[in-house]
Amino acid sequence: MASPWSEDDLVLAIDEVAEQYGFNHAASLSLPSTDDVGLATRVIHSNWSPAFARGYEAHGLHKSKIVVGTLRTDPMPFVWDAETLYGTDEPDPSPAARFLLQEGYLAGVLLPVHAMTSFNGALSFAGRTPNLSDQAVAELHRFAFTYFCMLAGVRFEENQKNNPLSGRERDCLKLAMLGKTSSEIGIILSLSEYTVSQYLTAAQRKMNAANRTHAVAMAAQLGYLS
Repeated sequence: MASPWSEDDLVLAIDEVAEQYGFNHAASLSLPSTDDVGLATRVIHSNWSPAFARGYEAHGLHKSKIVVGTLRTDPMPFVWDAETLYGTDEPDPSPAARFLLQEGYLAGVLLPVHAMTSFNGALSFAGRTPNLSDQAVAELHRFAFTYFCMLAGVRFEENQKNNPLSGRERDCLKLAMLGKTSSEIGIILSLSEYTVSQYLTAAQRKMNAANRTHAVAMAAQLGYLS
């Protein structure tokens, strides 16, 4: 894919790869990076129809403990089939299993990409009879790394333009990234420790971060501190 890239280019790339390998469902997902209860994947890009996307969430498939747990802890591709994972061949399949059967979401692969900062993602490909040879899985995993690298580049520039953080919030996060405590940041910036904590809390809230460390990592990755 030639530079400059755009998110539209990445969506088209996912569609092309899905078709090449015999998948009718393709999506990129962000993975939870905290230990909060109710962990779920979130769709970034997909070729899913609105009806499929609603059904996928309504049946709780974005919260599957097996899927989310595996993707968060294992960097290797996760090849799955609906029979093993969701019991689609049971005499009385669950509503989720019936939904997957109806939509032809019967087998696939999830390809995790774990970043060194706060962001973790995965590409999801699924279909009725996809090509899931070892070679195909390896090729798809390489594509997943390329996709998320390009996505990070696209969003880094956009995020710099739309930085939601104030100057003081950025200053506090930059110093926190260097390992400074609220007290030390206050001395450096001539602020009270309470005020520093307020700035850091505000930054954390704006980014929907789980804690201060998460906020620092997210801000750095998103280009807010550049």
